Amino acid sequence: MTDKELFLEQHKDSPEDLYDYAKDIIKGRWPEAEPTIMTSPAYAYHYAYGVIKGSWPEAEPIIMASPGYAYYYSKYIIKDRWPEAEPAIMKNSYCWKLYKDHFKL
Repeated sequence: MTDKELFLEQHKDSPEDLYDYAKDIIKGRWPEAEPTIMTSPAYAYHYAYGVIKGSWPEAEPIIMASPGYAYYYSKYIIKDRWPEAEPAIMKNSYCWKLYKDHFKL
């Protein structure tokens, strides 16, 4: 068993640990860990931003479950409005204000 396989087995329930390993050790995508990483809106966003460095369509339904991370994803990754996530972002008045101000709504 490789170090990577062993780490995945030992941390299979930790999106944070798997994201950190992909970012800091692998320094790239880690497809085997992605199902666990995308269980967390926060780490799914961070993985898209810091590892993929672009959109991650498979994780978007998870990311949009968090108003804050949906706003960050639209601002820093999509770099445009994200109409599908707007109902989720609206659930947090502060995030919705930031979103509206940023995208001039």
